[in-house]
Amino acid sequence: MRLWALSAIVAAAIAAPAVAAEWDWIEIGDETSEQNYVGGSVEWIDGGFTISATGGDIWGAKLGCTVAYMVGGVSGDFVFEYTIAEHTTDPATTWSKCGVMAAEAWDAETPYVFVQSTCSNDETALNDKGSKIITRAERAGDAGPGSNGWGPLAWPVRYKMERSGDRFDVSVSLDEGATYDSVANADEGKEGFSELALGDSIELGIAMNGHNDGLTTGTATVVDITLNGLSTADVEPAGKLTTTWAAMRTLR
Repeated sequence: MRLWALSAIVAAAIAAPAVAAEWDWIEIGDETSEQNYVGGSVEWIDGGFTISATGGDIWGAKLGCTVAYMVGGVSGDFVFEYTIAEHTTDPATTWSKCGVMAAEAWDAETPYVFVQSTCSNDETALNDKGSKIITRAERAGDAGPGSNGWGPLAWPVRYKMERSGDRFDVSVSLDEGATYDSVANADEGKEGFSELALGDSIELGIAMNGHNDGLTTGTATVVDITLNGLSTADVEPAGKLTTTWAAMRTLR
């Protein structure tokens, strides 16, 4: 896990002091996770990062994914936006996912709300699986819903998550944020929001999985990340650390 400072100004609707936000990354899960999480990486770039994961899944009772996250989490209501400039898989697979995750904690069994965005180099993923909200309501519980989401996708694709209390609304833009549509898909029975009681202060980041029982690597470039309309992505190195989910559990 590498620790970098992403200088950010975090403000409410009224004027507030500037707060420096740090970003970090973590590998969550192992070979016992859904779809055999092998590992991943994050490379910080101007305006964002490139994130990868080999194997794993954001699904089932045990997460297997790479997460780039805001250190210290986020409190209260917020609007979080980001652009996935590119998302590919090697070899191509339907179920590699990348997107924002709001979670209780960074561990494999955490409750969460996640925004799925599938890859561009698999026809089924691009046109049918698309975008949807995946929620795990209970610790180590099942996640859902399954099947198809909002589609088809086109790159770059921009997302917006708006939190109001226990409600998380999600919308998608294919014109770089000029207009947004809800990720609701009435034909597939998919809502454009999820309700989950996570408490006032939550973990917030971008999660990524590969899939295919550890044989597929998913890679995505995420840029233009904002919180409440203000940038979080002026990247400056601040040191190096190594932490895994298993090690964190040992320290508890």
